Amino acid sequence: MDSQRSIHALVDTLAATLEKVPEVAGGSVRVLKLLTNVFQQWSEEKTKENLGSLTDAELLQKLAASGSVAGALSTRETRKQARRVAAKIEFFERLKDFGGVLKSQAIASALGTTRQTINNHVKKGTLIAIQEGNDYLYPAFQLVGDEKLPYLEEILGLMKNVSAEAQCTFFLNPIAFSNGQVELPYVVLKDGVNEEQLNVIKREAALFMSSTPA
Repeated sequence: MDSQRSIHALVDTLAATLEKVPEVAGGSVRVLKLLTNVFQQWSEEKTKENLGSLTDAELLQKLAASGSVAGALSTRETRKQARRVAAKIEFFERLKDFGGVLKSQAIASALGTTRQTINNHVKKGTLIAIQEGNDYLYPAFQLVGDEKLPYLEEILGLMKNVSAEAQCTFFLNPIAFSNGQVELPYVVLKDGVNEEQLNVIKREAALFMSSTPA
């Protein structure tokens, strides 16, 4: 399917879906008009990407990051919000490669404890907790079986003024060790870290804290 047909098919699908939700018809019509304009602009720009092959998350990210959306909405704040949405989608897609996220009850069950104990860990900063509304989401990579990732609490203690998202970035991005090895801190800790590697990770965590905005 070429890009023109892909765009038309997506618009038709959106229209059919929105027609089934009459209670949000007013807002839906506005959204549909916006997306129709965006897809039409992509068509005029002769977008070569097969949009029908994208996953829902990939399509949302493309829409959020699209200059077409920003142009259609034409406000600075909306453009900033669109970039935030795109970054958030990308962030959670990245976490999926490492087990995704767990809700409070799920992580309490995995650790064999209670939700209140999990809440205490959050308050003390000994678990990475991403706030979503009134609840938290917990990246699964910080668990190994029914225990926390080795040395997790000690390393998080060096990054208390760093956001949960930035803490994830630290654990899931490679750093260089003295032997020339380049590896994710998460992988080294999970597979069995030696003292020299642990010292490097702790040093990098402390530097990360001092150079990353909270």
